Amino acid sequence: MPTSQSTLVEIIGAIGRADFAAVTAKAVCELMDFELSAIVVHRGEAPPALLFENFDTVGCRQGIQNYVGFTHAANPLLERGPVAGAFRARDFQIRADRIAADARSYLVRSPDEELGFRTVGWPARLEEVGLYFPACGGMVELGLYRDRGRASVQHDALKDLEALSAPIAAAFDRSATLADATPPQRRTFHKSLTPREAEIADLLLIGCSSEAIELRLGISRHTVKDYRKQIYRKLGIGTLSELFALGAGSLAHSLPSRRRPL
Repeated sequence: MPTSQSTLVEIIGAIGRADFAAVTAKAVCELMDFELSAIVVHRGEAPPALLFENFDTVGCRQGIQNYVGFTHAANPLLERGPVAGAFRARDFQIRADRIAADARSYLVRSPDEELGFRTVGWPARLEEVGLYFPACGGMVELGLYRDRGRASVQHDALKDLEALSAPIAAAFDRSATLADATPPQRRTFHKSLTPREAEIADLLLIGCSSEAIELRLGISRHTVKDYRKQIYRKLGIGTLSELFALGAGSLAHSLPSRRRPL
């Protein structure tokens, strides 16, 4: 069974990797015994940035997209300025008079939900716990979700989760710094791929396994394999080593040429 220590070890081991957010979400979910998760960065007036979600596993990806795009503004923990800590949604209620006009059509009043409302497309009857901590130039919201058919998270467990916020925040900042230090590689073969295929091709080229891509993008392993087949077919290759060779050649062509001294 995961412990706070083993969870931190797993998170720290993923620092700087493309699947850092996915690994962190999975590790915290396993520690707290939750299934669904989402990581969102809130930066003042800027639109929220979604770092990870796995709502596609329950066919509710539109729900998290509606939250990030609209209904996050109704989150009681964000409406008066983000507050750090670990919280249960059941301890709060969304106030109808505080819902912004552009968010109202994306919220459904539901007394059966912990907050009294449910975002359109969101899975019904979930228990929700949120860990909020400052990192990545804003407030990171790490949301955990599961069916409400079991015992609710108790305050002692919340305190243990909150105790992890400082080292997790440091890991996020360190991982973001390492990611910013690595310039993006321009690859000419992207022209023949869709944006999603190009994204997956890049993840393969930096060493992500199908499982890591599944976690990072919130799609099934079967979907990842289908994308790999499409990428290989469009590029006229049959193996991962050929993709590496193609990527290396594409990058070399994108670099400025150097003349040898006479």
